[in-house]
Amino acid sequence: MVKCFLLECLTRISKGEKTMVRMYGSQSMIGLLKRVLVRSPIEANQYAEGWRKWGYLRKPDTELAREEHANFVEILKGEGVGVNFVEDTHRERFDAIFTSDPAMVTDRGAVILQMGKELRKGEEEALREKIEEMNIPLLGRVGGAATLEGGDILWLDQKTVIIGRSYRSNSLGFEQLKSILDNFVSNIWQLDLPHWHGPGECLHLLSLISLIDTDLALVYPELAPIALIETLKIRGVQIIEVPRAEFESQGCNALTLEPRKCLTVAGNANIQKSLEKEGVEVIEFEGNEICLNRTGGPTCLVCPILREY
Repeated sequence: MVKCFLLECLTRISKGEKTMVRMYGSQSMIGLLKRVLVRSPIEANQYAEGWRKWGYLRKPDTELAREEHANFVEILKGEGVGVNFVEDTHRERFDAIFTSDPAMVTDRGAVILQMGKELRKGEEEALREKIEEMNIPLLGRVGGAATLEGGDILWLDQKTVIIGRSYRSNSLGFEQLKSILDNFVSNIWQLDLPHWHGPGECLHLLSLISLIDTDLALVYPELAPIALIETLKIRGVQIIEVPRAEFESQGCNALTLEPRKCLTVAGNANIQKSLEKEGVEVIEFEGNEICLNRTGGPTCLVCPILREY
């Protein structure tokens, strides 16, 4: 524990007092985003013909994917976010740009997860290597028959986390993560997600909700679990309902950079208008290839390493 604590903080002398500066920890969906892991779309064209097995809408345009991702990264950097790249030489891993799924970083260290999508197994090691390189301690990992993807992990606050039980994240994964977090996270509970289109198409918990502030959230009510809606209402969270058309264009998936400031895929005019009406600053980016074709939004594209709260 002492070693983890020393790795977690740097000592800074300010006005004769010692101030501890966190170098990692992201037990929040809305705290000021300071540092992330991303992975460039390095897939090779010869693998694009297998787009159907990945569940994509059309054959990937690899050049456009690289352009869009580079622009996404530049927006993050322009907002003061430190961007670290995962080195992964596997050029057939089309989904590996979704770095939110193989790992999570808590205030005590990183947890390496285990992918529920068979084609994505192996991505975990690339993130583990990078996390260790960054001197972030490994708190634990999900293994065996357990599966758990980051897209099914929702922090309501620093001590409360909801885990979605989906076709990508099973109850064994929940139990293993609960055991890892149990001594420093007070409330850890699981919600069943709907069948929707079945195991062939990805439906994560974060497909259905994005927290924009402590009292504001985007929600797709047609698929959202009742317990989630009830919990938000008990907490006094205002819900902006995402229309079906904009759910399909990743309108429910917003990456919050700080309270009431978020990054969204371009083309969701109704959501943008509703957010701006509530005083939210919305930054759009083009994601036709890296998001819409792959049915993943901006939260999927980053593994948060550090948020301030």
